[in-house]
Amino acid sequence: MISNLSPRKGRVLATLALLSLAGCAALPKAGPQGHAVVRDATKGTYTLVEVDRADAVPAAPEPATFQPLPPRASPDVDTFAPGDELTISIYEVGVRLFSAGGQTNSDTGFDPAATKQQIGPLEVSSAGTIRLPYLGVIAVAGKRPSEVERDIEARMAGRSENPKVIVRQNTAVGSAVIVGGEVTNPGRFRLSPAHEKLLDVITLAGGYRGTGMSDLVVRVYRQGLVSEAPLEGLDYSNGGGMEMEPGDRVEVLREPRSYSVMGASNRINRYDLPTRQISLIEALALAGGPNDNLADPAAVFLFRYVKTPDGKDRPTVYHVNMMKPESYFLAQRFTLENKDVIYIAGARANEPTKLLQTIGQIFTPFFLVKNAVN
Repeated sequence: MISNLSPRKGRVLATLALLSLAGCAALPKAGPQGHAVVRDATKGTYTLVEVDRADAVPAAPEPATFQPLPPRASPDVDTFAPGDELTISIYEVGVRLFSAGGQTNSDTGFDPAATKQQIGPLEVSSAGTIRLPYLGVIAVAGKRPSEVERDIEARMAGRSENPKVIVRQNTAVGSAVIVGGEVTNPGRFRLSPAHEKLLDVITLAGGYRGTGMSDLVVRVYRQGLVSEAPLEGLDYSNGGGMEMEPGDRVEVLREPRSYSVMGASNRINRYDLPTRQISLIEALALAGGPNDNLADPAAVFLFRYVKTPDGKDRPTVYHVNMMKPESYFLAQRFTLENKDVIYIAGARANEPTKLLQTIGQIFTPFFLVKNAVN
């Protein structure tokens, strides 16, 4: 029967035979098939975990929370610190040290004969001191304005008749918090005796910048230590209610977290991973699930580096057979982590279809040319 075929038909059949002999291994694939992933685990390059029971589901990571930071030795925000600026007003009557005349202050409740001399603004030095004419160097760091007033009055005793001093804190660099990063108005914000909390100072900075907070992290620097947690979920009952200390630095940072879906999925893509926990079943749903025409639902894999007790990263593959109804319950408890890769293997039954499609792509141009010539 073959001898009756025309030479051209014989060549076509010969080509088909060669393609069949070549096998499906030569066909293009989006990745390894499920049996290959399971088989290659025996080589020891990664660990394979069959997720077929509840105790095989990895434990969900603990939600990130702020680690305790040490309080300041002197948390009083009314005290002076290096870098602060202050103004001193001195009222004198009778024998005067700083002025022989000047402004009268009959409306202040003082003696009408008293005169006022204003000195400043003065900046507190790195040593925590200021210098005044005739009085010399005065230590002010760690003291309240009222304490500095008494110190100056004591220095003036015997040089001035009944002096009265008022000290006003103009800027409180040492009693401030610096807020930066992804906020509307970054800058330095003075703390008050109201004891502002973490969320308070972020609000003072205009709140977070952008359209969402799912990838924002708040980082607090204090006394050489660092603590951080996701902005999403913060409130006054947890880390958002952390009392701010003078000298704290707060950064709102954008740190995108993601996972990827590969293989025979309806939507292959990199997806943003919100700070709230999402499950494997939710991630598959966002990707449109396995492709009905290409995928093998029994071969769904999740690739992840798992931290071992000795601190090393162990490549681990979790296998979920989505053909089993109980796997949908297990996938609900399987929590995704940053940089996870979900891979859906292709079905082996699709290889004959791919072969026919490849043959069609090879011979279609010849048929088109022939039809055009005829």
